[in-house]
Amino acid sequence: PTPVTRYVIDAREQLDAFRDMDARGEELVAIYHSHPVSQPYPSPTDRAEAHYPDAFYLLVSLRTGEPELCAYRIRDSFVREVPLA
Repeated sequence: PTPVTRYVIDAREQLDAFRDMDARGEELVAIYHSHPVSQPYPSPTDRAEAHYPDAFYLLVSLRTGEPELCAYRIRDSFVREVPLA
């Protein structure tokens, strides 16, 4: 088993970022994070915490030494891979 490491954005910083985006007329397009030792697929935690169904979820895995990047849409814990161009 690999050690479980989680990173979260500070709630205040997240709120400030969304306020800044709103003020500039921007919208959230994608959220990304890495899976250093596992495949680039949304984990059960990723699916449970996917609160932005219109955003793309980009996952990069470093398990093989070469970065593997995949994109997904996650809605109600249902995962759909999106091709990258």
